[in-house]
Amino acid sequence: MTARVLFIGGGVSTLVAVKRLREGPPELQDKIKLTIINKDEWHYMPPLFADFALGEVTEDQLKAPVANIAKRYGTDLVIDEVVDIDPQKQVVKTKGGKSLEYDYLFIGSGVRYAPEVVPGLERYGYHNYTLEGAKKMREALKQYKGGRVVMLVPELPFRCGCYPFEMVGRLLYFARRKDPKAEVYLVTSFDEKQMKQMFKDVYRQFRKLHRKMGIVYKAGKEVKEVKEKQIVFKDGETLDYSLLIYVPPVRPPKFVEGHPEFICPNNKKVLVTTFPEFRHPKYSNIFIPTDAAMPCVNFPIAGIFVHAAAIAAADALISDLVGVRATVTFPDEIMAVADFGPTGMLVTFDIDHEKPAQKMYASQQSPMIKFMKLAFYLGWIDALK
Repeated sequence: MTARVLFIGGGVSTLVAVKRLREGPPELQDKIKLTIINKDEWHYMPPLFADFALGEVTEDQLKAPVANIAKRYGTDLVIDEVVDIDPQKQVVKTKGGKSLEYDYLFIGSGVRYAPEVVPGLERYGYHNYTLEGAKKMREALKQYKGGRVVMLVPELPFRCGCYPFEMVGRLLYFARRKDPKAEVYLVTSFDEKQMKQMFKDVYRQFRKLHRKMGIVYKAGKEVKEVKEKQIVFKDGETLDYSLLIYVPPVRPPKFVEGHPEFICPNNKKVLVTTFPEFRHPKYSNIFIPTDAAMPCVNFPIAGIFVHAAAIAAADALISDLVGVRATVTFPDEIMAVADFGPTGMLVTFDIDHEKPAQKMYASQQSPMIKFMKLAFYLGWIDALK
């Protein structure tokens, strides 16, 4: 009997899992029928949205047709938006009226961005977490003449833990070319004690670099609302700005609304999953190796963890179908590459499989590292062209 394997989303999680399955044992290939459903025709490399917003890459360089993934790895492709899941009947429903049945389901749709939870944030601020957002931010940066730039992180958790610490450096590097006296602030809802707990040794490295660059921290500041050229905090304090860049708050995808069993019990802002196979705790035929679920197993919302999770989930499915289990289901170390503007940093995560948990530390700093990061992401998309 052939198992129908359905993938929601055409991003990194799906690509990695599909590739792993197709590179699996020969006896597996006759046992699976793969289908990808994606809301549009593109596979994106989201980290390149920042480079695009800063004018350093073109739109063509950050995306490839999702049809190329389907063609290369022998999957069916449905371009449509998922609106509901029925895990009892094993059916996914779409905006276009389709009902897609599955035997196994991979949820790789990512987080949903919800800037509307902070009044005024979407109206007056800019972000580069989507292509549309990056286009608006690109135009705002073109119009920037000088003054204070604020990078605002209004909530935990947020996508890509290192991002705001990287981006303030890149924004300063950008702003000082237009205004030598430009200020850049990093404003966070979490205080510096929480930063130390979250980022461990890396926090010290980030802070040292930012002090040297002249970046100002305002930590532990909860936002009440955003006005034109001014942030109002819940403690009554205000902060003026010339340009506001923000990290969008995250929420679960819309298609799980009405399905509380898909929400992480310890964090209502993210999806539920389990470690180390990234299955749904109730429905063992549903895998959730997406960034929208990583905080549920104490990992950050980051692509490097999604990559490892997708491999672990695919290996678990291979084991289900042909009895071949991976030697290592999840790595002991995961490495991130960070771009701070004038320099870059390698950040290593040690993985504790027992809890599970991760501990970060900075392993190397060099200007060459930022170019390594860019080359990897550009190469990822280029390989799919």
